[in-house]
Amino acid sequence: MRRERDDEIEERVVRVDRTRKTVAGGRISSARVVVAVGDGKGNVGVGVGKARDVPSAIEKGVKAARKAMIRIPLDGYTVPHTIEGKVGGAVILLKPASRGTGIIAGGAVRQIIEVSGIRDVLTKSLGSGNVFNRAMACFDALINLYDPHEIAERREKTVEELVGRTIEDPYKLAELEAEQKAAEAKAAAAQAEEVDFEEALLGAGEEGAEEAEETPEEPEGEPAEEAEEASGTEATAAVEEDN
Repeated sequence: MRRERDDEIEERVVRVDRTRKTVAGGRISSARVVVAVGDGKGNVGVGVGKARDVPSAIEKGVKAARKAMIRIPLDGYTVPHTIEGKVGGAVILLKPASRGTGIIAGGAVRQIIEVSGIRDVLTKSLGSGNVFNRAMACFDALINLYDPHEIAERREKTVEELVGRTIEDPYKLAELEAEQKAAEAKAAAAQAEEVDFEEALLGAGEEGAEEAEETPEEPEGEPAEEAEEASGTEATAAVEEDN
């Protein structure tokens, strides 16, 4: 079962277990759900939800998985080294794979690997077949992955000196490029706003200077002469009416 949200995080219901508990008043049914969430770019989480009905259990599992999300280190599109995860009797082995291998896994492990963004990996189940324990063992293996860059920094070496080659996380590189482009766009927008503001100020100053030049100064005697002419015209009109 797959569900997608607006924030680009995919949700998958890995397993639904229904249980019944017998009490003095009868039987009480409940559900336990294992949910995996991930953005397909190196972030993944696994959670468990328990409730009387399945929809409520799924909702709780999604909240728990989102809360437990982690960022996994990657070497290209595979894991950086071999790792084992163990929960209960289940043991899950993850091994790096060459480009184009795909996800060699099944069941709960495949669901978790797919939402994490890993595209090439070899897996093996070495213990119990319990789906719940397998899912949690896979997540435990992802949690315990080491970042080669952090190990090299601890040893005061470069990744090339430690491994003999470069290790790059394509999702991190894409995020850094996107952040850089966003910062450049923001700086360009701010610069354009400053230029527009300066041009607006210069334009307002020029318009004010033009208006001051076009407006002529009125002589002081004109209003009185106009008033005398108006009164003379009124007197003439009154005489003509009397005649």
